[in-house]
Amino acid sequence: MFKKLLKFSGIGLVYNFSESFVGNVFIDKVKPKKGSVVYCDLAFGYAEHSGIYVGNNKIVHLNSRGNIEIVSASEFIEGTTALSIYVSSSNGKSDGSEPVCRRALRMVGKCRDYNVILDNCHQFTSGCLTGNFENSDNFLWMLKDTTEKILGSDEWRVWER
Repeated sequence: MFKKLLKFSGIGLVYNFSESFVGNVFIDKVKPKKGSVVYCDLAFGYAEHSGIYVGNNKIVHLNSRGNIEIVSASEFIEGTTALSIYVSSSNGKSDGSEPVCRRALRMVGKCRDYNVILDNCHQFTSGCLTGNFENSDNFLWMLKDTTEKILGSDEWRVWER
């Protein structure tokens, strides 16, 4: 809750930068597993972008045009304010799932009626976790709750790239 208050209080930029700095310098980084949930900062801590890691430095995500595509980690953060990509983790190790990876890969090439609030990347990513692509996980905090339920993730570590 404290993080959410900071984000919307106008201190989000400073908080996001400090969180990323601490994550990059002081906390052990991880390499994602196939089926790991990944996210990055999109707009100075006021929005985020998420997807599913599918191996070989590739992420499946829903882009802002509504296309589900495979991109590299560099392409995933291109045009964002991201300093890091965060990976679903627990006990200092990344969490992932082969079925989640397969669901994401089956969606590549499909389109959705993208809407920044009602049909966005978090809803798509949550659909990869659950199989229900018409879920209501339209915010990162909701996706994180679902990630914890499905993968057991209780922390988010910086991707060691």
